[in-house]
Amino acid sequence: MALAVQLFLIIGGSAYLVLVFFALFYFLGTISGKKGVMPKRPVKDDYEQPFVSIIVPTYNEERNIALCLQSLKELNYSKYEIIVSDGGSTDRTIEMAKTFVEKVIVDEVVPPGWVGKNWGCHLGYKEAKGEYLLFVDADTEHTPESLKHFIKVSMERNAALVSVFPFQRIKSWWESINPVFYFASNLTYGGRNSVNNPDKQKNYTASGQYMLFTRKDYEAFGGHEALKGSIVEDLALARTVKTKLRRLFFIDGTKLVYTRMYPDSPKQCWDGWKKCLFPGTKLTPPKQITGALLWFLWGMFAPVVLALTIRQYLIMPNFHWAYLLVASILYLTCGSSVFIYWNKKGAHQWVTYTFYPLVFFMFCFLLGYSALELLITKKTTWRGRVYEPDLYVGTRYRNGEQFVDENRLAQLETDIEIELNDQIDSEVNSISFGK
Repeated sequence: MALAVQLFLIIGGSAYLVLVFFALFYFLGTISGKKGVMPKRPVKDDYEQPFVSIIVPTYNEERNIALCLQSLKELNYSKYEIIVSDGGSTDRTIEMAKTFVEKVIVDEVVPPGWVGKNWGCHLGYKEAKGEYLLFVDADTEHTPESLKHFIKVSMERNAALVSVFPFQRIKSWWESINPVFYFASNLTYGGRNSVNNPDKQKNYTASGQYMLFTRKDYEAFGGHEALKGSIVEDLALARTVKTKLRRLFFIDGTKLVYTRMYPDSPKQCWDGWKKCLFPGTKLTPPKQITGALLWFLWGMFAPVVLALTIRQYLIMPNFHWAYLLVASILYLTCGSSVFIYWNKKGAHQWVTYTFYPLVFFMFCFLLGYSALELLITKKTTWRGRVYEPDLYVGTRYRNGEQFVDENRLAQLETDIEIELNDQIDSEVNSISFGK
């Protein structure tokens, strides 16, 4: 019996170490160097500001809308408009929005095949006049310098889409799962450097809380209308931009934009993550899903391995203390990796790191629940509305439907090449005259 137990521990321990090795190997790949990141073009601090249309889709956002719109009204930027596109709120959202902005669109009926947020963004775009289109969530708060900074980033990187990760405010216990869920997202998209490398077309992500497009690029691929049935429109848009235009730039905006996602209740948090976890996997390459899964298996097995190691150490006189040390280090390493990733990205709660294996398990359980719900019922709920999302939007197109205007894309690429050549000629001439 004792021999069988020892054999089990040896085989199980070896398998666990192999799991940890491959998980670490994958993780290190996500934090690789900046080689290949989109080059930076010189843009003067006093650049001519392009006109920006800021579009805020809303539905029952009375808790957030005033803070969001007030911060947008205080932007240190001269040429912009704010458009609120409401989906028929039953609370005071519309009334409150009208005290801040003139353009408030209200449309209660979401057409068949559309997801509510996508429809709201599309209606806002139809009314927009800007050269740039900025889509922000109603639960965001913006510092005065934020728009000026991100417009400059877009111009410097010649980006079709600049998406910003805001600082995540966390106050309630149920929000303590957010760092782990975002950590999982980081594993699946392969790290920000890979996202910002035009040659790595399988690495992409975006935050739907802040998405800044050039209008010509947005129209070239069809905008939200092209992905109208997606419940994870930010990831679908990121994939489309990365694979078709290649000029996607994902940036840390934690000092300039703030948000609090699910403050109301545990149910709101549950529904918010449930609606997007499984659809997100449909837009993620299998290699990245496997890498993230390895890490989560490590995290869930870490306390089991540590407990078994402690037990053996206590009952076996000849059990070497080094095994206990290794098991402890591996347990702490997995948990601290979440802390290191989340540090400065959002508020901390001790629950996240103390009970991280439980949160890892909750993530996997919620992912499984999301998959079963969508595969069996084909439906999901959010804010009291029932949606039948198209899980294939952004992956393949049914009935041969092709939403991208290839001619417009080709012309766009030509225009960009001409623009870059003109800029190079201008810089060469200025250097020559300087001599």
